[in-house]
Amino acid sequence: MLGGMDLVELSRRLENLVRIGTIHAVDHGAVRCRVKSGGLVTQWLPWIPQRAGQTTTWDPPTVGEQCIVFSPSGEAAGGVVLYGLNSDAIQPPSHSPDDHVTEYPDGARISYNHASGHLEATGIRTGLIQAATSITLDTPDVYCTGRVTIDGLLTYKDGLRGAGGESNGNIVTGDFIHGESGVLSSYGVILHKHHHVGPPAGDPVPGGPTV
Repeated sequence: MLGGMDLVELSRRLENLVRIGTIHAVDHGAVRCRVKSGGLVTQWLPWIPQRAGQTTTWDPPTVGEQCIVFSPSGEAAGGVVLYGLNSDAIQPPSHSPDDHVTEYPDGARISYNHASGHLEATGIRTGLIQAATSITLDTPDVYCTGRVTIDGLLTYKDGLRGAGGESNGNIVTGDFIHGESGVLSSYGVILHKHHHVGPPAGDPVPGGPTV
C-alpha cells in the first residue's frame, strides 16, 4: 500500500493521465465524444474547442480522428479530449511550410499561401457575405466568369463599357434617362443634335440616320 492506494491502482491512474486514441463516437447536441484507446472505450467526455468564451468556435471532432485524453485525476471518466492529431489514416491537406489549409468532407477547400500571398476557396456550392453597413472590394480589377444580378441601384463613377454578346444583346426595361451633361450617341450620331431632313420622323432611313 502507498498512502492508502495499492500499486495496481496507482499504475492504472498513471496510465490514464494521458492516453492517445481515436474518436469512437460524437454526440453533437451534448457536445461530448467517446474515445477508443487500446481496448478501452471511454464514457462521454467533453472536447477542447479552439475558443469557448465571448468568442466561440464550432468545429467538432469526427469519428476516426486521432486525439489525446487528459485525465487530471487519473480517472478516464473525468477526462477531456484534445483532438486533431495527424495520423497515417488521415493525411494532412498540405505538407508545405507556407500553407494554411482547411479541407472539408464535401471536397471544399480554403487555403492561404503566405509566401505567394494567394488566398483560394474551392469546391464550395454557395456563399453568403452579409453586412449591415457596407462591403468594400479594394482592388484594381474584379473578374467574374458568370452572370451578375444586382437587386438594387447600380451606381458607377468611371464609365461603363461592355459587349452584348451573341445571344443576349443589351436590353434595358423601363425608363432610360440621360442627364443634362455629356452626349448620347450611336454610330457617331448625337441624339440631342439629330434632326430628320428626309422622310418623316419614325420612318426607316436607308443606310442609317441623317444629321
